[in-house]
Amino acid sequence: MMKILDWLKFFPFSIEQDSINKPTEIRGPYFPTPRLSEWRLGDLYFYFEAPWSHPVFSFDGSGSKVGAIKPGRTNILTGNCERVYGGASENWDLDFFYENTWYFVGPWFSGNKASLTAQAILVSASRGSGFTESNLFHPRVFEEVIANYLDKTYGYDRSGKKPHYRGPLNWRVLPISLSLQAVVCDIHQIHNGSRENPSVSRLVFFPVSKHQFVRVLFDFGGISIHDEIRAKPLFALCDSIIDSMRLEVGASTQAEWDKVKAICPDMSLTESFGELPWPLIKEKPNKKPKERDITPSDEAKRMPFKP
Repeated sequence: MMKILDWLKFFPFSIEQDSINKPTEIRGPYFPTPRLSEWRLGDLYFYFEAPWSHPVFSFDGSGSKVGAIKPGRTNILTGNCERVYGGASENWDLDFFYENTWYFVGPWFSGNKASLTAQAILVSASRGSGFTESNLFHPRVFEEVIANYLDKTYGYDRSGKKPHYRGPLNWRVLPISLSLQAVVCDIHQIHNGSRENPSVSRLVFFPVSKHQFVRVLFDFGGISIHDEIRAKPLFALCDSIIDSMRLEVGASTQAEWDKVKAICPDMSLTESFGELPWPLIKEKPNKKPKERDITPSDEAKRMPFKP
């Protein structure tokens, strides 16, 4: 009886969106059973588990839609992904290939109260950047590349002399395979002057070729980390997706990794990484012409999905 009551109490339907009052309880996703997702990246197969995402229905437009973008069976390394631009595009080509949103609703048809959005891009070294001569399978090179990407993406946004962002924070190594490893870290948006109450983005990085890596970003919709009612389930879902990530490494990629290991016996990534003093280079970099800018403040506010 209780399960039936909860099914009705947290049904994803909005009678009237209440965006002012904070909810005392939220629930989501509505279908919580994890489902396996697969991305193909050359001879790599990347897997993670996440619930099915669903819209929040309404009659008056107060609901929320899901415009998921998924690569399907396409080889992401050679597929026709959407080129996007941001601060990092000075050194990197950014190809957008995945987006999904999971909604959390309040009780008794009070509508969407929080959401978790995941976005993924393939990041490839641009010609003339210097990184085309590097090998991202080398752990020290990969760490340098992450620092460069973060600096170009977040390090130059300021309000006067105050930075908009700080990071990386909560750095940790994620063992997604026996050879290639991932890094997880947080970026805090502090442009409102509050280091104690930031908006948080959680990022995952892992290399997929000598000159390419994948960046997955989780956006919590600006929810305060001190808003326990909403933040706790959002971060729990995010961490469950991240902890389910694994990578199957094909023979060709494994051979490239083995070549690096022959000259670098310790292939482990550093277990801790300090906060960067942004910007690393004091002169603001030139940006490429914008077709679609996915600088951090816009990453969760993209145009509707076009099939």
